[in-house]
Amino acid sequence: MSLPQSVDVLIVGAGPTGLCLALALHKHNCNTVLAVDCAEQGGNTSRAIAIHAATLEALDSIGCAQDIMQEARKISGQNMHSKRGTVETATFGPLARYSKFPFVASIPQHVTERVLGEVVQDRGIRVLRPYRVTCVRPSAENPNLTDVIFEDGQSVQARVVVGADGSHSTVSPRERSDWADPDGEPNDEQENMAMQLVIADVTLENAPDWPLGKMNLAVSTDNIFLLAALPGQPYSQIPADQLVYRVATNVPPSFGVPPHAPDTDYLQKVFDAWGPKVTLGLDSPRIIVKQTAWSSRYRTRSSIADTFFARLPTGTNPDGTPLRQGGPIVLVGDAAHIHPPIGGQGMNLGIRDAIKLAPALIEFLRTAPANPTATHAQQDLVDAPLQQWAEERHGRALSVIRFVKGMEELMTLPSGRRWFLGIAPYNPAWVRDVFMGFMCRFTWWRARTAWRVSGLGNP
Repeated sequence: MSLPQSVDVLIVGAGPTGLCLALALHKHNCNTVLAVDCAEQGGNTSRAIAIHAATLEALDSIGCAQDIMQEARKISGQNMHSKRGTVETATFGPLARYSKFPFVASIPQHVTERVLGEVVQDRGIRVLRPYRVTCVRPSAENPNLTDVIFEDGQSVQARVVVGADGSHSTVSPRERSDWADPDGEPNDEQENMAMQLVIADVTLENAPDWPLGKMNLAVSTDNIFLLAALPGQPYSQIPADQLVYRVATNVPPSFGVPPHAPDTDYLQKVFDAWGPKVTLGLDSPRIIVKQTAWSSRYRTRSSIADTFFARLPTGTNPDGTPLRQGGPIVLVGDAAHIHPPIGGQGMNLGIRDAIKLAPALIEFLRTAPANPTATHAQQDLVDAPLQQWAEERHGRALSVIRFVKGMEELMTLPSGRRWFLGIAPYNPAWVRDVFMGFMCRFTWWRARTAWRVSGLGNP
């Protein structure tokens, strides 16, 4: 299928976030929408496995929640395992007071993308692959429009361009200094070796007999090991009678740099070093990694764009500041914000960004003047819905980043003697485990944790 000459909205990136925006715009009767992606269908990575209550509510608003749930497993709680025992740290059932989705939907991201892609196709929304964007520039005909240039030399003129293409977005107008950790911490992907993560979908022999309806975290000295059974048959190459497990763990710099796609032998070494048997001292046979369906590595970091909405500059004023007459660029999902994966917040926040963006885009398209000589005052007026959306979502993203950082800090507390005020010895990990063990006896505490993870208080 060839590219159209012009569209109202061009969505660059057709992962779950971009597809949800296309579906939300379609619901608002905006049909001049095109989504493009540089990867073939199913070619995007499969990091996320959890869809939270607030996101399911958002998906329900565009008629997709039930399609997702047909492929998902309901997760009722989260267990934290340590040598001191097992503690249920989150219970999702009490969320029934606030949502008709009082659980986490466990589903691999590539399956989520497939389901959303089928809905998009059924509704006649255009998604073209593989089409790689190389640059965006103001249209010579009308600077309020944007020309999007593709690798093969084709171009599309758009009234609005939305970047849903990840942290290395090709359409983002930001400079490097505009993409930073909100707390000033190092966030360079090449330099930040402190938090390397290995993630994989594997089959196992002698897996722990943990409940399938819970997220399970094995917490050890300075590390976390996620082990979660995936629903259904997420990979065609794996027999239907074999469970596929999502595993994820930090790899310290002393272990070296993980390969880009860790193989089964490497993952076995990871299990032997930090797997549940070693971490928890289980009296059970060695856990064997039998087959690897998919694997990856990345370095966890937090970054946020200084703004999620801007206009392409068409030149500079006499004082060197950029002119504002260019077309609007909007960033959603990982193109706007990234953070460590603890709590499974990234894809969830991106989907909610996108679905909440749709009405703001509709209002912008309704009022934006076609006149290329629109004044700054006119631009400010029509930009108001997008600016309001951007400010609200920026605040939401900051809240999530700090929540995730706090969880990461709590769960990776060091084990060993420390001194309080230089006079009283204590073990941070022991204090955490004792505190969590006591507080998690109470349903209200576990429900409080579930509420924060669910996104219902920060939709």
